[in-house]
Amino acid sequence: MLNLFNRAAVFTSVGAAGLILLTACGGVGGSDDAGNDSDGEVASLTTPAADGGSANASASASADPDAGRPQIRLDSTNEEVNRMYDAWLACLKEHGAEEKYKRKPNDPSVLACKGKEPLNPPELDPAKNPDYSDDVREMVKCMKSHGIKALVYEGNWALETGNEMNRPHYDEYELDCQVKAFGEDK
Repeated sequence: MLNLFNRAAVFTSVGAAGLILLTACGGVGGSDDAGNDSDGEVASLTTPAADGGSANASASASADPDAGRPQIRLDSTNEEVNRMYDAWLACLKEHGAEEKYKRKPNDPSVLACKGKEPLNPPELDPAKNPDYSDDVREMVKCMKSHGIKALVYEGNWALETGNEMNRPHYDEYELDCQVKAFGEDK
């Protein structure tokens, strides 16, 4: 049985390791904010201003650590998501991340590229979507209506086998079902 992970895991895995047995299906426990400390505080930097005084750089680093990051939408195509992840992965490489990098919150490459890491749709985050469980069941129902063998597995949706991804129009059906199941206009 194939357990599916969120788009971030899928596209990072596919791009980095060539794994084709995963697909986007929704979050597996929320967004991954690698740059946050355990106490949730945001660092404040003081830099000299042009007039010789000082300016507080934290004013632009508002309370939202995700401000400015690219946002994946429910209806984003694989090509759009790939472009977002390609930009983030290129940044990591440019800043010295290893090919098989492991996310360490204090790694300089991770910190330097935090603003380019795509955010998954909030609808796919169980912590942000109170209807997540119902939406997962709706996703499975929709996939099955297209002849794709899907099931609810450990609170998320999954495919019975990786071969289901080889069905004609799989990507189209997955995107369509994701929008129908998790979208506002249900």
